[in-house]
Amino acid sequence: MNILKPAKLKCIVFNQLRHTWTFLLFLCDLLAKIYGTAQPTDHQEQLANQNNNNNNNNNDLIMDQDMPEEEVAQPEEGVVEQLAHGELAIPLLGQPDLIALFQDNQGAGEPMDAASDLDEEEEEDDVDDVDVDYGDTDSESEFEEMFSDESTSSSDELDENRTVLNVSLSPEGTGKPALYSFQPLRLVKCPYKDKHIAGEFPLARSGHRIIASNSHLYSLGGYNPRSALAASRHGRCLLFQELWSYNFATRTWKLELNADNASNMPVELASNALTIHNNVLISHGGTGFPFGESCSNDCYVYCTPSAGATTGVQRLKVRGDLPTAQYGPGIVIHKHFLYTIGGTTGFDYTCDVYRLDLHTGIWENVYISRPEMRDDPEGRYRHEVVYDGKHIFVLGGGTSHSVYDLQRIPAYNLEANCWDYFDTYPDRRAADIEYRNVGYPKPRKCFSCVQHQASNGDIEAFITGGLQGDFSTYFSDIWKLNLRTKHWFRIETASLPRPLYFHSAAHSDNGCMYVFGGIEYNDKEMRRRNDLYKMWMTVPKLSEMCWDAITYYNDNLDLYDRKTLLGAGIPNRFADRLPPQRRRRLDLSQPDPSMLISLYSNPKRARSTTQ
Repeated sequence: MNILKPAKLKCIVFNQLRHTWTFLLFLCDLLAKIYGTAQPTDHQEQLANQNNNNNNNNNDLIMDQDMPEEEVAQPEEGVVEQLAHGELAIPLLGQPDLIALFQDNQGAGEPMDAASDLDEEEEEDDVDDVDVDYGDTDSESEFEEMFSDESTSSSDELDENRTVLNVSLSPEGTGKPALYSFQPLRLVKCPYKDKHIAGEFPLARSGHRIIASNSHLYSLGGYNPRSALAASRHGRCLLFQELWSYNFATRTWKLELNADNASNMPVELASNALTIHNNVLISHGGTGFPFGESCSNDCYVYCTPSAGATTGVQRLKVRGDLPTAQYGPGIVIHKHFLYTIGGTTGFDYTCDVYRLDLHTGIWENVYISRPEMRDDPEGRYRHEVVYDGKHIFVLGGGTSHSVYDLQRIPAYNLEANCWDYFDTYPDRRAADIEYRNVGYPKPRKCFSCVQHQASNGDIEAFITGGLQGDFSTYFSDIWKLNLRTKHWFRIETASLPRPLYFHSAAHSDNGCMYVFGGIEYNDKEMRRRNDLYKMWMTVPKLSEMCWDAITYYNDNLDLYDRKTLLGAGIPNRFADRLPPQRRRRLDLSQPDPSMLISLYSNPKRARSTTQ
């Protein structure tokens, strides 16, 4: 009984105690816990305070120290293997061993994936999430509910073990975080809300798209019924007409573009497609609200200061045989062409292939699918596409009432201009005859997918979450598909804390996957979220692991100028990933005057997450 565990006690309602002896047992157990705990002596308390003061002073002086000019020692043999198994903990940035690990090792080979060596690890989920309900209420507290950190989980849910490892970071280095350990194929929640006030980070949303560079994550558009209700009263776009950036090193969000500083922002910002090319963001398609009534076949280019460009949005001027205006397509850039496959108008579903010449701005219809006449894939939307240089693989997707399987995958042949089909192989470890699971991921749509290149050159695709066409089956699992061997692997060491769909995922060039937003499902309700998760898909270079450790302990490196960072031994290519130097904020409860605030929030009425 939880009532006999004082550590989990939150509130006692005496009229709910059915028997007097139950209360007496509880009281005895509570007194035993209190008087049985050893009290520290004055001498021990004095020593503890002295050690804490020394640690804080050392942390404050880390970035001000001059690095010695002598040659930095190379890491000991076996460090990569220890990191891959999570056995090596790096406690402080200032230690010589960490600086040595951080230097580039030119002759070292890239380590292999350590997926088979992982052990199960379970942690309790962080329940302080931002929830936004489906309900369309017109109450005065709607903005407070958007930003509230109150838990909606029951006491039974709090006791469940989670596969998500929650990292608690201390803002501005005021506390001591847990020891860092690198763990591939583990889903980790990224804590950022303690560094922002209301309006300085994205509201919960679904139907958005995210993409990543090596330094930033970008989130475009999305929908939330509560914000749409508020926007309609102020005559604004009912979808999130904004582009956010998230810096990986500092764990801070920044509103880059909205209707205030970019008058030509599109309004069809749900279920569009987003990619990045030469550090420039390109979106295609999408729908406005109500969904399906207004669709787009335009391409927009987004320029942001985070990408080193002048702020602005530009609609590409194109001509030729334009694709049908629709939403839910998949896009890929091959050479100097942007390919788009599939989508829906809200009524009709296609799997046609069009491409845009990015040099000339000319659209071309390269293949019209006719499944009733030949062996072409059927029309679909909210599928995902992956690319190996020769084929564009179409994974899953569906219509309003159906979904397509992931066993036999259609792939568009870029050279032969035809559709090929590839039979995949199951993960026998995940097979379960009792539940009719034969080792394949179940058919789904509205899931997320990213791809990365392994150290041996293989292209691997990771899919996460989704739902089936009956809107009664939702997924929280994570799978990997090797495009060379066509073999599926279920990631048994990681899964979403709850089923999720209409979310989005992206990957940075170093092999780390990020999952943001979406609609979370449980037995009682469905809620849109603004949680951000990360998972290392492979064991990256040693320098990437060391940079991850440095930013874990120091999420305020943007307070220091470039000369100080380089003097501390940080290489140029990692210093370039930091945003411009900022000034320390004296009052964290007040908005930063140099930053845009979301038009869909009301900071005066919303509760600050720092309080």
